[in-house]
Amino acid sequence: MPKSSTPSGGTHASPRPDVLASITDTTVLSAVATAVEPISRAEIAQLTGLSKPGVAAAAKRLFERGVIEETGIREGRRGGVATLFQLNVDHGRSVAIVIQSTAITVESRDLSGTVRTTQEEPVTASASATEIVAIANRLIAAVAQQHPAPLLAAAVSIADPVDYASGTPVKLERSVFPAAAQSALTDLTLPDTAHVMIDNDVNWATLGEYRQGELRGQDDFLYVYGGQGLGAGLMLNGRLYRGRGGLAGEIGYLLTDDSEHPLDLTQRLVELGLGTPGRYEIDLDRAAEILGEAVVDGAVIDVLARAIANIVITLNPSAVAFGGPLSAYPAFIEQLSSQVSALSLDPPQFLRSQSTPLLGAGMEAHLSALTSIGLTDADTHRRTS
Repeated sequence: MPKSSTPSGGTHASPRPDVLASITDTTVLSAVATAVEPISRAEIAQLTGLSKPGVAAAAKRLFERGVIEETGIREGRRGGVATLFQLNVDHGRSVAIVIQSTAITVESRDLSGTVRTTQEEPVTASASATEIVAIANRLIAAVAQQHPAPLLAAAVSIADPVDYASGTPVKLERSVFPAAAQSALTDLTLPDTAHVMIDNDVNWATLGEYRQGELRGQDDFLYVYGGQGLGAGLMLNGRLYRGRGGLAGEIGYLLTDDSEHPLDLTQRLVELGLGTPGRYEIDLDRAAEILGEAVVDGAVIDVLARAIANIVITLNPSAVAFGGPLSAYPAFIEQLSSQVSALSLDPPQFLRSQSTPLLGAGMEAHLSALTSIGLTDADTHRRTS
């Protein structure tokens, strides 16, 4: 076998033809997928620096695989005709499955990232684990019937922490919706060939903010979710920090006083009227009455602002994004922002986030689907930026 010299004076085997073909295919696919309009073989060669015969061979292989498709021809000034290619968006699809205490939602996207269909069915907080799986599978089947492309990737969102390394839900004693964590998520009817990810709803919403929100591409920020439960997502140095066992960001459990039997943040807000005594959750109707006032109860603002400010002081993020149902009240957000700023050493930008678990899970499943067909991380991020 021919050898070639290395800069250090050693030798290594020349790349095998199949390896070279794979590299060429990836380069050509990248050029087609990131082009703003259908592109010809000659344009791909000019853009990538590959030879025209190499591009032609790679385009043929990708076309035969169904990853790219011919979309027409373009006549040249000298009378030649060029075939144009684009990504075949129906070569595969991705789904997001969001399991919440009020509803289960399943969304399907094609390879362009376009949402092709969404199915949702209401549930109650008393639903059993078996019922949750049955509803989710019914919606997965309905979405597949409406958008029948092969499933390449799926993202599952639940309202409890997840050990991301193993994909195992972490069962908490005071969970707002324990049935989701108890569900046999392995019983979801997803093909073995699909890449399946599972994470908690706040982490997905944080990723949605990072991919598509006002803080798109910002590498250091704190996302705070206020709903029936309280949680935070930590975006640090461009990566979502989940902690050793997936419990990072469980701010509802932060202690709020130094008494012998201290209340945590959730219990304290319930005590202040945002919940029903004896229940470990925020009552959204009660919260609306309090947070909807022009001047919100100072004690509510103070306890939340102290919790957020302590995290800000610890992490020094560039921004805080507050999302979820509790973010719907402008006066509350304004007063909370002002108090967090007053308590922080280096006050961050404070904004209301429009991101949702569905947005984040849908985006990440889409990126995973693109990666599965051979696009690199850089390519997938360029397509979604």
